[in-house]
Amino acid sequence: MIPLTFLLGFYVSNVVSRWWRQFECLKWPEDFLSILCLLLPSKESRPARHQIARYLNLTSALAWRDVSTKIRLRFPSLTNIIDAGLLTEKEYEKLQDINEPSPGIRWLTPLHWVQQLIDAEIAAGRGSVNYVSVAMNELKAFRISFRRLYCHDWVCVPLVYTQVAALATYSYFFFCLFGRQDLNHDDFYSLDAFFPLFTVVQFLFFVGWFKVGQDLMRPFGLDDDDFELSYILDRNIVTSFTIVDSLQDDDPPKFEEDVFWKHHSEQQQMHQNMYLPKVQTSLKWGRIDLSRNAHKHPPKLHTYLEMKNQDPEEYKNRKNNKFIAW
Repeated sequence: MIPLTFLLGFYVSNVVSRWWRQFECLKWPEDFLSILCLLLPSKESRPARHQIARYLNLTSALAWRDVSTKIRLRFPSLTNIIDAGLLTEKEYEKLQDINEPSPGIRWLTPLHWVQQLIDAEIAAGRGSVNYVSVAMNELKAFRISFRRLYCHDWVCVPLVYTQVAALATYSYFFFCLFGRQDLNHDDFYSLDAFFPLFTVVQFLFFVGWFKVGQDLMRPFGLDDDDFELSYILDRNIVTSFTIVDSLQDDDPPKFEEDVFWKHHSEQQQMHQNMYLPKVQTSLKWGRIDLSRNAHKHPPKLHTYLEMKNQDPEEYKNRKNNKFIAW
């Protein structure tokens, strides 16, 4: 009579939802940096862009080391962040001076430096004021993601709920151990008299289900299924500096006519001169011909509606007197 399916289903559903929301809190910097390249596009602003990109990843390192065991082992102290190149000696001294009177504000400081750098570049005439609002909204979303991550770290799933799920799971199979014993020794053809096959299968399913919830409870540990924040941080560092340095300083390729452009030109010529014979499109990709003639299984009409209150003689040709009802 224990509602084990309901208890485990509700428990694991909440844990998995919370697990995915925590992953969504891992904000990546390329959205803000793409707007930053529009805000500060000149080569004179490259040092500011590079410094802002470093500050974004510095914020990630400072915040993630407070919630993730992997990042904490990678950066046991701020001096290790200096060795990694995300922090300088002068910036370290500033962070220490700010953290003494206001503990817990350390990870917010680089984001405030980002705002000051953008304001200085615009005041110097090297930025476009048209993208300031969009950039600040992206920076706000970046900051909110870390605040939500801290909230998930502070407010955990109630321990009583986990204990209820564990007690219900193990007590259920404790009672099954006695309640499912076959006492009819005259029936030698009963398989459960020797081995409780279905109880073992049920035990594997329910206990495995419960273990999934336990493993996903804290996704920032050292387990194999936990989030690889160290890899994500390395990926963000490489992507950030590539966007603000390499991609921004490299001009886009010049226009070249591709197959889609040629196909569009052919279609325009056919529409402009109706006397030209219709030819099959040259737009092909591998074995796929993108013309309508290449569809061997064209979509069919969903349903047909016949017009009412009309003479039945007008409906001899059914194909021309039916209409689509989507």
